[in-house]
Amino acid sequence: MNEIRRAGLEQIAAELESVLGRLTDILDAERQDVQDIPDSIEESEFADRFLKRPMFELAATRVHVLEAVGHISAAVRKVE
Repeated sequence: MNEIRRAGLEQIAAELESVLGRLTDILDAERQDVQDIPDSIEESEFADRFLKRPMFELAATRVHVLEAVGHISAAVRKVE
């Protein structure tokens, strides 16, 4: 891999780390919102289907972005 492609990968990794930080902030806010729901609502079917799902989707997305950064970093290390 040439230096231009390697630099491009490093730039993508940096951008993804920025995305990861923003995503973590949003996920933390979603978690806080779920914690603020009264217990009587949190135990309802409504909460399981509508209120918590975004939190779980964001958590899964965060894992995928984190893995992508790891794969890109591994690719860059193999080139060095």
